[in-house]
Amino acid sequence: MTEPKGAILMRIILGLLAALSVPAVADTDPLLSDPATIDRENPPGMVELQIPSAGAMMNGHMYLAGGAGPHPTVVMLHGFPGNEKNLDTAQMLRRAGFNVLYFHYRGAWGSGGDYHLANVVADAKAAVAYVRAQGEAGKDRVDPTRVSLFGHSLGGFNAILNGAADTGLACTVAAAPADMVNFVENADPNIVVSAGANTPVPGLKNYSFADLIKETDADREAFDLQSKMAAFKGRALMIVTAEGDVVVPPEGQQALADAAKAGGAKPFRHVVMDGDHGFAWTRIAFNTTVTNWMSEHCR
Repeated sequence: MTEPKGAILMRIILGLLAALSVPAVADTDPLLSDPATIDRENPPGMVELQIPSAGAMMNGHMYLAGGAGPHPTVVMLHGFPGNEKNLDTAQMLRRAGFNVLYFHYRGAWGSGGDYHLANVVADAKAAVAYVRAQGEAGKDRVDPTRVSLFGHSLGGFNAILNGAADTGLACTVAAAPADMVNFVENADPNIVVSAGANTPVPGLKNYSFADLIKETDADREAFDLQSKMAAFKGRALMIVTAEGDVVVPPEGQQALADAAKAGGAKPFRHVVMDGDHGFAWTRIAFNTTVTNWMSEHCR
C-alpha cells in the first residue's frame, strides 16, 4: 500500500525537527548546557554555611558538583564591596566538575566581625582552611588536596596574595586584579580627605574607600603584589584582563603579568580580552576561558 504524500511529508518534517532538537545540540557543550545525565544519589546542589574567622562567622554557600566525588574545589573571592559576585562563573565551574565556595568577608554583607583589608586577606585563608577541613572529614564532596582560588578585582588582589603564600593550592586565577600598592602610589593624595571617599560603602560595616587607601598605605610591604609574584615559580597562575577596564587599568595588570612571567609562574597565562571591569558584554567568553583553563590546570 502506497504511503500518502501528506504522511511522507510529515515524517520528513518530524525527522528534521528531531535532528535539530535542543538536547542534541546542548549535549555537545557541557560548559554551556545542563548535564545530560544526573547522579540521583549525588546530584548537583547547594549547601548554606558559615565559616569561622578570628571568632566571627562569615556567611556563604557551597555549590556542589554532581557525583560522589571527591571533587576539586574553588574558593571564590569577591571584590570591593562585592556587588559583582561572578556566580555565573561559579555555576559554569560546577558544570565542569568543580565544587565552588562563595562567601562574604567579615563585616561584609551581613557577615560578623569587622571589615578591614588585612581581615579580607586573613578571611580568604580561613575559607581555604575550612574547605580543606571539610574534605578531610569526608564532607561536601571536597578533595582537600585540590583546592584553588578565583578572585575578581580586590578579590583578584586577594587571590594573588593568598596564592603566593599557600603553595598547597592547585592553582590561582585573578580576574582584573587590583594592585592596591600601585594604585596608592599613583592616586591623588587628596582622595583620602574627600567627602565621597570617606562615606561608608554600602554593604560594608563602617568602612570607606578612604579607609582602604589608608590601610594599604600603612602596610605597603604586606600588600605589594609585584614583590610576591616570584612565589608562583613552577605553579599554575592565570590573569584575565579586560581592555576597556577603567576601574583597574590594564597597564597595572600587565605589570603583574610581566612580574609573574619573570618569576617563573608555570603554567601561566595572561588573557587580554574585550570588556569592561566586570566583563559585562563578554561573560560567555570570559567564563569559558576561565573554566577551560581551570579544567586543564586546577585538577
